[in-house]
Amino acid sequence: MRPSKKSVIKEIIEALADRVNLMIRTKIVVPFQALTSDITEIIYNHGQSKAYLVVHKDVLGQMVYGYAVGETMEAELVIRSFRQALVTIKKLIKKIPNELLCHSDQGSQFTSYEYVEEVLKSNLVLSYSTPGTPTENPGQESFFGRLKDENRDEFLEMETFAKLKKLISTKISYYNNKRPHTSIKLQSPKKYTLNFIKNFSK
Repeated sequence: MRPSKKSVIKEIIEALADRVNLMIRTKIVVPFQALTSDITEIIYNHGQSKAYLVVHKDVLGQMVYGYAVGETMEAELVIRSFRQALVTIKKLIKKIPNELLCHSDQGSQFTSYEYVEEVLKSNLVLSYSTPGTPTENPGQESFFGRLKDENRDEFLEMETFAKLKKLISTKISYYNNKRPHTSIKLQSPKKYTLNFIKNFSK
């Protein structure tokens, strides 16, 4: 039996060991230099239902460029988030920067043939954390942790998937546009990003 493309990709990543983690070898100094992505479970409907949230987020500017909410945890969900991220970046700076890093853990969605192909054909560079080391993707862990801790009760009150999606959209919009972030001088991610673009284009 021929191995699947998905398993071949996973075998290559595992063979490279920590060399696949380009993030720890790269000094991130500006927005649009590196994205991180992850997937998390959201419990809703009074604890009776669960959904999954994927985000693609700028490492330095903290802005969520893309996200997707689904009822199943499949590669298609991650691809939707990634595609939205590309659209957002192009709206902001017209084109995708050369050698933009796209970092995640080695979950099956992120090592699937479909997702890897999507990222590489967009001319981004893949980077992966070492398995079992969430500390290698701290920005995502912190983002999801705060999002769920601060909104747990509201998520639980959403009785339908449609209502949950709408609420998550509202929360991410607030995070991007209003929430001050200590690592970017207490500016919101969008304000910091727009200021960077303005200053860079001078």
